[in-house]
Amino acid sequence: MSRSRLFFIMPFGVRQAGEPPGEHDFDDFYHRLLRPLAIREGWEPLRIDEVVTPGLVTTQALQEILTADLVVADVSSPNGNVYYELGVRQAIAPTGTVLVAVSGTVLPFDIANQRVLFYQKDFENDTAFAHAFADALREWDGGATQSSPVRSALEQLALVAQGPQVDPANFERELNLKIGRAQNHEQLIAVWHWAQKFSPLPTSGLLALAEGFADANDYTQALEVMTLASTSNPDYEILRMRGFYLRHLDDLESAAEEFQRALELNPNDPETLGMLGGVYKRTGNYSQALNCYRRGVALSPRNLYMLVNEAALAILESPGNPQGGVGLYEALLEFVSLDPRLTEDSWASLVRAEAMFAIGDESGFRKELAEAQRQGARPQDVRSVADQLALLGSAGYQSEMAARLEGVARGIAEDQRSGTQAKPALEKAYGLSEARRLVVHLSDPHFGSIMRDGRAIEMHRFFDGENSVRLSAELVVEIRRAANAGNYKPEDISIVVSGDLTYQATVAEFKLVEAFLQELCQELSLQRQQIILVPGNHDVDWRLAAIDVTHRFDNYLTFVRRFYGKELFEKLFPLIAWDFDIATDRPPANNIVLFSVHGPLAFVGLNSCVFETDQDHYGFVGLRQLDLASGLLEQAPREAIKIAVMHHHLHPFPEVLEAREGSDVWLDLSTVRDAGIVEQRLEQLGIDVVLHGHKHKPQLRETLVRHRMDTQGSTERKLVVSGAGSVGVNSRELEHSESNHFALVEVLRSRREADAEFLRVEWREMSYLPGANWATQQRWVING
Repeated sequence: MSRSRLFFIMPFGVRQAGEPPGEHDFDDFYHRLLRPLAIREGWEPLRIDEVVTPGLVTTQALQEILTADLVVADVSSPNGNVYYELGVRQAIAPTGTVLVAVSGTVLPFDIANQRVLFYQKDFENDTAFAHAFADALREWDGGATQSSPVRSALEQLALVAQGPQVDPANFERELNLKIGRAQNHEQLIAVWHWAQKFSPLPTSGLLALAEGFADANDYTQALEVMTLASTSNPDYEILRMRGFYLRHLDDLESAAEEFQRALELNPNDPETLGMLGGVYKRTGNYSQALNCYRRGVALSPRNLYMLVNEAALAILESPGNPQGGVGLYEALLEFVSLDPRLTEDSWASLVRAEAMFAIGDESGFRKELAEAQRQGARPQDVRSVADQLALLGSAGYQSEMAARLEGVARGIAEDQRSGTQAKPALEKAYGLSEARRLVVHLSDPHFGSIMRDGRAIEMHRFFDGENSVRLSAELVVEIRRAANAGNYKPEDISIVVSGDLTYQATVAEFKLVEAFLQELCQELSLQRQQIILVPGNHDVDWRLAAIDVTHRFDNYLTFVRRFYGKELFEKLFPLIAWDFDIATDRPPANNIVLFSVHGPLAFVGLNSCVFETDQDHYGFVGLRQLDLASGLLEQAPREAIKIAVMHHHLHPFPEVLEAREGSDVWLDLSTVRDAGIVEQRLEQLGIDVVLHGHKHKPQLRETLVRHRMDTQGSTERKLVVSGAGSVGVNSRELEHSESNHFALVEVLRSRREADAEFLRVEWREMSYLPGANWATQQRWVING
């Protein structure tokens, strides 16, 4: 069970407080007393300065003020922000607050009648306050620990609805209005946190809220809402929806139990029978599934869902003797084709498509599938046809055709989900290839350590231990999640690591990187050519550079050759002719260029560390390297999506630079020095996407450089530049409030087309808060 959330409103730093006024360190008070006490009592404490999610601070503060289970406000200092936020909390939140203040604080009239827990400035020795504060947290029961006088006044004036116990009809109306106004997942979460403060909650509102979460694919939250509903009203519809959400969370055993409980209350509900049949089908219990669907057909003989699943299960139960199931499909096809009411029905078209497959008519399947798409078939309905074909094919029924048509159906489902226009999907249904790809963009893992004050300081965050696991294990779970969500097969995935694999470029550190990449390949069933690597400034051995500057890439190149193997290395790095003999000349730095074609994607990996040595630390690519890359890109398929990978960033980040001493200038010197010419040439080379790292924070840009010789419309394709933060460095190398980060870049189309959705970029971040998990902080869809 998740911890209750406790939000602190208080001044920051050292302020005047108490009577007589004296200095008081509020940060010290929070970190040394309030926060540890809250954690000990089972709360999840938070101050606004600890929020790491990108966004407006004022919006984030208001969200926490509204949704936190409990708010603690320190009113020791006449701080305008504290009193403003306290007023907002007491106006909009039905549950209240705990007020604390330094002993001697003179309280304003408006809050003088509220209970306040006073503490001594010598708070570490103030056991009376510690006990009182712990008791307040321990005794909180989800209701109003401290009454909300503003909210009470608004209720008495009928300006807001009273609680469900006082005015259930108006409260239910207000709850449904809030749910109806919620336009996204975050707003639904806010409504849910608000609603939980009241009891009892109306069943209609809970059903609507759970449905909203399910539409946003948050089945965990939907299940939580339905669990609350079931405790007060074990209605068969609530039990059925709990089973539905459990099924989507892959807890099939619990889902079956919920459906069976629902059938005990209403044995003649075809919808519950269909859902239970679906669970049995997913677990391979085809006999029980067929029984459920036959009962459903008997109760609802015109129900297409029951009829089509009865036909499929008849084949799955007896794949060696499929005639009975094929006969049911033939009868279903006749029934659907003759009913004029089903002519313009997308679900009926999908049923006809599946029946066409069952009788061996591939052309008919493609035609009906395209027709369903034209009629606006829902993505989940098209995916259900793909799932059905996959089951039938795996059982040995027309396996080759099933595999072909399953891919066609999944592609159209994705087009429907992303809102792609109809024409390309129709072309695809009739056989044109349209492959999607998932690019996992990692950067700056920084495996290794540095010596400080005579001891080794690890610069990498993730290790197997009591409170953490190694990075490879974290990412295997993450990439599988993304692959399952997007129906990506292992061969559809590319992993890009844009430099700074190590911290000091030692042989031992590169062996850690190799073990990391080997585990990703093994666990995710990836081939090594699906891994794209470029060097970063920390992958240059500065100690070797001090001896012989031409040897600075020795350890990196040796590692890359060992990881890929000699044959694949020579294919991916065709410009490197070095025989790896210690006595022979090393390749020029601008020849360390990777070129790889993976399906519709063509990768070119650039070395932005051309001048990185023990003395010079700055990014640079150079025209010579860009000319060499141009020659390699000529080998790419004409319609390929071209992705350039480099370590240093092309563009400055929006940030305030501190004043420097002497003749130094205010400038981000870590940007590629020749960024202007690099950006221009990449556009001229037809590069679609640039992936980079180095900055340890994410950034996404779309750029289009116009030149005075350009004609109108000569080039309109923007360069998409996506920068990843550090996926693995520890907090010493991250700026304040930054998290570890990686990006999921989905290439939605194998051809870039104007006004059609091209990329989906999702940022996954893990903060440094205890027990933090990877979470999506932002997601964008970029048109071509």
